Amino acid sequence: MNLGSKFSAPIIEKSVYGCLTRVVFGVDQAYLAEPGQFLHVLCGSEDGRILRRPYSLFDTASGTASILVKEAGPGSAWLARREVGEEIDCMGPLGRPFSFSIFDRPALIAGGAGIAPLIFLYKNMCSEGMEPSLFWGIERSGDYGDMPESILAEFQVRIASEDGRVGFKGTALELFTSQQPEDFSAIYACGPRGMLIELTEIMIGDRRARLQLSFEERMACGVGACKGCVVPASDPAGSYLTVCKDGPVFEGKELDWARLKSRVWQ
Repeated sequence: MNLGSKFSAPIIEKSVYGCLTRVVFGVDQAYLAEPGQFLHVLCGSEDGRILRRPYSLFDTASGTASILVKEAGPGSAWLARREVGEEIDCMGPLGRPFSFSIFDRPALIAGGAGIAPLIFLYKNMCSEGMEPSLFWGIERSGDYGDMPESILAEFQVRIASEDGRVGFKGTALELFTSQQPEDFSAIYACGPRGMLIELTEIMIGDRRARLQLSFEERMACGVGACKGCVVPASDPAGSYLTVCKDGPVFEGKELDWARLKSRVWQ
């Protein structure tokens, strides 16, 4: 199976965690993917939907690849309703993954469904002998069923909930900034765009060189051809990068955060 290839994958396992559905596909034994890459999934072409939906890879193992699906529209609702045994049309893995060397103290920050690529990254870092700190922010503890408790039991994860019923009361960034952020050697994040913008405002100047950020974005082609998912680049001034091909992972210094915040580029 080639990188970025189109293939049909059977669902071999499915779990529901509140608003998230974990879907596990059976894939070729040679399937290789890295944290931060995504699957581009065709969600119900029989219902007239022709554009694929991107889903960050949550995990891969021998002969399997999994994603987390959060219902946000008819396409994701269709995918969340599929049952074990059904064949799903996929492309992938696509996109630019996270990159890392061996850091003393990496921090991983997830907002909501942004936990998917960071769990994948967390596992890879641990397999390299690293000890990453993972911060996950959720709005309400009940939104994700028993997933927070499951993750807490398996990983060294610090959870922040805005209702305060699980872990730290507040947001993922409030939890992170309470832990002396200047002591972390590198920072990786995935979540809503507002969270990423706020993070870059905390990590200003040269400190942005320590950031890698995975963007959640609607995509059409998934391979950089249609230019429908561009974000403003810092160099050269006025230029753009595509989230699907140049990303979805970017270094903090690559993007023009002033234009991103003002949205004047759209």
